[in-house]
Amino acid sequence: MYGAWMRKYFFVLLTCIACILKTYAQDSTFFYSATVLGTASTSQTPFWLANNQYGAIPTAGSFLTGRASFHRVYNINNPRFFQWAAGAEVVGIAGKRSDVFMTDLFLAGKAGPVELSIGQRKEMTGLADSSLTSGSFALSQNYRPYPKIQLSTPNFVNILPGIDFLYFKFSYSDGLLGPARVHYGNVFQVDDIYMHHKSLYFRLGKRRGKLNLYAGFNHQTIWGGEDKIFTGGLKRSKAYEYVIFGKSWRSSRVGNHFGTIDVAAEWRGSKWDIFLYRQSIYEDGSLSNLSNVADGLSGLRFKKRSRPGTISGVSVNTVLFEFIYTKNQGGAIFDYRTATFGMDDYFNHYVYNQGWSYKGRSLGSPLIAPQTTVREELRTSSSQFTINNRIIAYHLGAEVSWQKLNFSFKGTHSVNFGTYRKPFSETLQQTSFILRAERSMSAQNKDHLTLSLAADVGKLYPNSAALMLGWRKSGFIR
Repeated sequence: MYGAWMRKYFFVLLTCIACILKTYAQDSTFFYSATVLGTASTSQTPFWLANNQYGAIPTAGSFLTGRASFHRVYNINNPRFFQWAAGAEVVGIAGKRSDVFMTDLFLAGKAGPVELSIGQRKEMTGLADSSLTSGSFALSQNYRPYPKIQLSTPNFVNILPGIDFLYFKFSYSDGLLGPARVHYGNVFQVDDIYMHHKSLYFRLGKRRGKLNLYAGFNHQTIWGGEDKIFTGGLKRSKAYEYVIFGKSWRSSRVGNHFGTIDVAAEWRGSKWDIFLYRQSIYEDGSLSNLSNVADGLSGLRFKKRSRPGTISGVSVNTVLFEFIYTKNQGGAIFDYRTATFGMDDYFNHYVYNQGWSYKGRSLGSPLIAPQTTVREELRTSSSQFTINNRIIAYHLGAEVSWQKLNFSFKGTHSVNFGTYRKPFSETLQQTSFILRAERSMSAQNKDHLTLSLAADVGKLYPNSAALMLGWRKSGFIR
């Protein structure tokens, strides 16, 4: 019943959004965007051209794609206690694998700082940079949004009214991922699996203060079909209880659990803002005894404060450095008798073939990639999502402006070891990068032309290069 109800929300949302947009078409909080992109590639789509794009860019090489979106956003200058938002975005792809799908399709309402959202929308979870990052480790910008119901505070909320010092931010949601193939148990497929998510973050420091400190966690679980997969398995309502609290059943947790514990510090200087963050991975208890404490994402970002006036020369606006390490995974030993739970095998799962993914894309960091994108001679069992989750990676991102041109760069060099169970016969080096240039074509900054060059060089992915040309028009309807 739960799965059937979730499927019906598309029709209801489309009807509601159509009526709302017709009524409020002249509201300044109504935002539109249209994009056309054409790509010529020598092989499959290069890594940084295809990833962290919410699943909207195909991996199969040359293509033409278009997208159109309409959103009603909250009015931050409106003092009303109750507000609403809605959004829809459709993506069409013509190429080796043509497709049409929705990324955004949601309706949301906010009472003060608390929001209830129904549908699917582009989001990310975790303390990290949002534009140049290699990808937040648990839930990044890499996968196509899935339908869910979520209760959250989109922004940090003051815990003690009138005291500008301690803030919190939370989210709690349940979503539908659809049917899934399994490689362990009594069946080969279940009709529906689900995604449970919750997060809680705190901020210490004044809203306009020089120093802010952050800490928090996120916890996600893919689950469903336990009563069909296992003999005497838990019914759905009981399994959900085990999922929420991470309780064990028959010496194993119910579902595929994954999350991070995050800390960060932000310094607002006179010319630059500095953001330092760390995401530590937890999956099956390894972090509790510090056996995989080395694994995670560390980042340092320098962002220039905005200045009035026109800059005629070159201006470096943002520089980001990230270090990604997942080689430890609690060690090479997994033994129930000694309670040694190593070999965490990030993004793979002993029941669900898709592991930590949705629609073929990693839910978390794209650096732990599906084996369908690596060189064919490296691919192994189709029941494993990835064949490479033990990596060391160095990531650089930058944004630079010169006159009317804006440039962005993302480059990653990784050292890849395979998995504990099936290590590569040799260490594989891989370098991937993208350079993008954008220019506004109108005085109102509503029309933009973009040119992107991306390439993969190394032994993990097929060597490839691609050129993408795009046009985007966006703005508010007044």
